[in-house]
Amino acid sequence: MLRFIRKSIKIKLFSLYIIGITIPILLFGSLSYTMSTRTLEQEYRNSQSNLNRQIVKTLEENIKNMTRQSMAVYANSDDIVSLLAASASGRLADTVASYGPAASFLYSLLQGNDRLYAVSLLSMEGKVLYYSSKQGSSINLQQVADESWFQETLARKGMPLLIEPHYKSYIDNKSPNNKAVLSISRTIIDFTNSKPLGVVVFDQEVSQFVQNVSDTEWERNQQFRIIGSSGASIYSNTETTETSDDDLQLLLQGTGESFRVESDAGSLLVHSNTLENYGWKVITSIPAEELSRKSLFLRDIHLSLLLFLILIAFLLSIFFTYLVNKPMKHLLLSLRKLGKGDFKTRVAIGGEDEFSQIGTTFNGMVENMERLIQENYQKDMLKNQAEFDALQSQINPHFLFNTLSSIMAVLNKRDYERSSTMLRSLSDLFRYSLNRGAAIVAFQDELAHIQKYLYIQSCRFGSKYKVGYDIDEEVLANGIVRLSLQPLVENAIIHGLEPLKRGGELKITAKAFGDHYYIYIVNNGVGISDGKLNEINDKLQQSADIRERSQSDSLGMVNVDARIKLYYGKEFGLRLYRGNTGETGVKITLPARRLVT
Repeated sequence: MLRFIRKSIKIKLFSLYIIGITIPILLFGSLSYTMSTRTLEQEYRNSQSNLNRQIVKTLEENIKNMTRQSMAVYANSDDIVSLLAASASGRLADTVASYGPAASFLYSLLQGNDRLYAVSLLSMEGKVLYYSSKQGSSINLQQVADESWFQETLARKGMPLLIEPHYKSYIDNKSPNNKAVLSISRTIIDFTNSKPLGVVVFDQEVSQFVQNVSDTEWERNQQFRIIGSSGASIYSNTETTETSDDDLQLLLQGTGESFRVESDAGSLLVHSNTLENYGWKVITSIPAEELSRKSLFLRDIHLSLLLFLILIAFLLSIFFTYLVNKPMKHLLLSLRKLGKGDFKTRVAIGGEDEFSQIGTTFNGMVENMERLIQENYQKDMLKNQAEFDALQSQINPHFLFNTLSSIMAVLNKRDYERSSTMLRSLSDLFRYSLNRGAAIVAFQDELAHIQKYLYIQSCRFGSKYKVGYDIDEEVLANGIVRLSLQPLVENAIIHGLEPLKRGGELKITAKAFGDHYYIYIVNNGVGISDGKLNEINDKLQQSADIRERSQSDSLGMVNVDARIKLYYGKEFGLRLYRGNTGETGVKITLPARRLVT
């Protein structure tokens, strides 16, 4: 399989497309699903925390209301004190006489608060003097003096005591009045002498006490408990609970408001809040897997979306692989034919993309090769002349591209008259550039070519820079390699003068000295660093093969230098220098050979 992949670019492209598209989709889908499930759990935590706090607030307010109700006995303390004092003295007549007013007052308290279930009045000896509930009155002779809650109430000396759910010991167990109640007990104090007289107890049914809680809609498999300070369960939302005593201890020992515990029933997400003044805990727990069930819908949505996107990625990979592979097959077939010597082969690739450009370039290359081979056979061209043509062909596209860019800049300004003049100049440039006549031309012809080029550039840049000439007439008839000045002038403009914010100057000088004449192209632009200067001169002077030097990134100068050396010899060519005032110049050394008289 690996060997097949190495051989087939179609498989490589398809694999890259699949991997490049599918992996990000999978990563994004996994991340999105993870974040969604975390968000779901966090939203549950927040909502449950708010609910628990509200329940705690409701319970605390209910207990406070019962506590305030226990203080109501002091609103008519005379009747209550009279009954308790008569009971303590043992005078039956006084007790009977005091009973009626006190009972009426306590009964009015009971009826005035629909949340109360019963009220009791006890003597200091634990004797029940009065008991009445919403179901009626019931008294027996049982004493409560030994019960812990009674002793603790007396010890509090008038402070209220919250008694957790219980059944009244002084009510018949078989009586429907004996219901599970939550109570507030308080010692009644005679304010005249600060002596305790008895105990009053207000009861509220547990079902009434937790009514708001029991009406709450809980999540599936969610367990809610109210645990008293003794550890006993005051309320649970289920009659039977799956939480064992050991698991309950884990819940009670958990730290923080929200936490996880590993119990016999599995991993539980727990919320625990405490009634600070009473030591009660409100605990909500839900199996972690229950929240996982809620995320199944999200998982299905994400999975469906991922599968859909992967399918789209698969189809797109096939489509793009086809788009790339088809023109490559045509190009490969043509290359094979070309390798067998078939110079009639052509690549037919439609469109305007890179493959179309490659096809057009390939067709042009084959045409040029066919033409060059024909010329070689017909004219028996020398090897050096063939290298010269190859080097010269590298200049033309670069020159034409930059020249057309200059004309486009003027067209964009809608200066149509100037652009027409520029096009005529460009036509002359084309004629000069495409003329495949003599490789060596007179300097005056090359200079005229440069002046047309500089006119086009001046239309683009205006007066940004000036051009000056210092030409000896005697050099005008000397020979020069065709299209050798234009790349150098272009480099001077692009790299030296264009970056200037202020105006600059380009000067072209030609002087004759003995058997040689010298051309200087100098600009006072941004200049060149020592490192770059030395690097370019090294490339110009190296003794390696000319064709290898022509592949340099300093294409313009190296190419011109290579063509001059190819035609005239290695003692001629270019040198880059920097003047005393910082200007950058190119010196061209040529033999003083006249072409015309």
